[in-house]
Formats: sequence, structure tokens, C-alpha cells
Amino acid sequence: LSAVCTNKLLSMELVFDAMGLMQQLDSANGGKVTAQVIPGSLEMALMPCPLEARVITEANPPYNILHVNEAWTKLTHYSQLEVEGNHLLPLLEGACLENSVGVVVPERSGHSLEDVTRGRAACSTSVHYNKLGEPFVDFVCSYPLTSEADEITHLLHVSMELPQQGYVA
Repeated sequence: LSAVCTNKLLSMELVFDAMGLMQQLDSANGGKVTAQVIPGSLEMALMPCPLEARVITEANPPYNILHVNEAWTKLTHYSQLEVEGNHLLPLLEGACLENSVGVVVPERSGHSLEDVTRGRAACSTSVHYNKLGEPFVDFVCSYPLTSEADEITHLLHVSMELPQQGYVA
């Protein structure tokens, strides 16, 4: 018996869902994994994330705000309606912060959003101000969000308030 088999696998591409894998690992570990999963698309960034203060902006200057989540509104005291369409940076930047010895210190400029629009994530610590004019030390990371065509369409900014004690801008 001499038969020719034509059902050969010529190529195979393995694709896996990294976010799903992280969630499965978290579940298998009893839900105690604290690994941060960074969304790569606008759709993923818009998914509820109650533990991170998130703001989504356009990918080009002046980086108009398109969406903020509840954690971000709690951090800044601004509502979605108040900030939608506004420029992100002027909204949070104040003139100066007075340090503990009464010296007025100019704030840091933060990271370059132009780098993020070119595909490089960036993080920085800056003094920002909430709606009430109160300063807070903001550790913010900005990430590019891409379309299915791998074009950067939006930016995701994730903020975390740090203790002011000992911080000098």
C-alpha cells in the first residue's frame, strides 16, 4: 500500500491573548497577582479599571481629553463633562508649588508626549493641581494606543498620587 498524503500542515501561526493569560494566572493564584496589564488599543483602554486613574486623549497636540474614568475624577475632582475636549496639560499644571521652607519651586515639565506619539511609553513625576487648586504629586505613565492598522490613534495616561512629603519639584 503506497498512499500519498496531501493533508500536510505547511505553516502555523500561534496567537495568544496576553491579557487573557494574565487574567488566568491571576485567577489560578487566587486573584493576588498585581501585574499591570497595559492596553494597546482604545477599546481595551475604555474597559472599566477602577484601580487606575485613567485619562484618554487624542494622539496629537494639544492632546484633547476624550475620556476619563471614575478613579481619575476622584483624584482631580473634575467630572467627565468638565474636561471632555479640553487640553490635558494646562488643565493639571499650576504655576508653582511652595516647598516646606517657603521657597517657590517651579514644577517639572514631565515627560515628552511627542515621544509617546512616536510609540515610546513614558513616565514622569510632576506636581499637578486638582480642580480645587490643591497640589498633588502625580506619577503618570503615558502609553500609545493603536488601531488595527498599527497606527497610533490615542494616548492613555495612567496617574497615581504619590505622597508629597519630601518631594521637591
